[in-house]
Amino acid sequence: MSEKLFESTKIAAYFLWEYTGCSNALSLWYCAEDLAAHFERKGYIQLADIIDILKEDVHNLRRIAFVRHIAFRIYVYTGKHDKLCNWYTAERLLQNSEWLDAVLAIASIYHENRGNFSNLMGVRSEHVKKYYKDTV
Repeated sequence: MSEKLFESTKIAAYFLWEYTGCSNALSLWYCAEDLAAHFERKGYIQLADIIDILKEDVHNLRRIAFVRHIAFRIYVYTGKHDKLCNWYTAERLLQNSEWLDAVLAIASIYHENRGNFSNLMGVRSEHVKKYYKDTV
């Protein structure tokens, strides 16, 4: 489980680096963890959940909110202030099946370990740890 979590987070963080150019690897790792936690909280733990959102028209409020959450986290963790750039980065990430599979794998692991999250090794973000500690 920890190996799958580590590998998936590494892949998600790699694509965040590739698409944003942010040089802070730890921030990108935290971003990947936070995005996965957001997906899990919203119940997006399977590819079909995301495909349903991406099928929506680009002006659909559900899709807009979904992409906005990703773009916001990109801003928070990379410090990039260009809203449009963060939005396009989020859209581009959502088209990358390898990134999407990695984030969904992390979200799925979080979901499976919701009741014993403190025993899950490999989560570095205190923000994510606190969320799951407070929800149990």
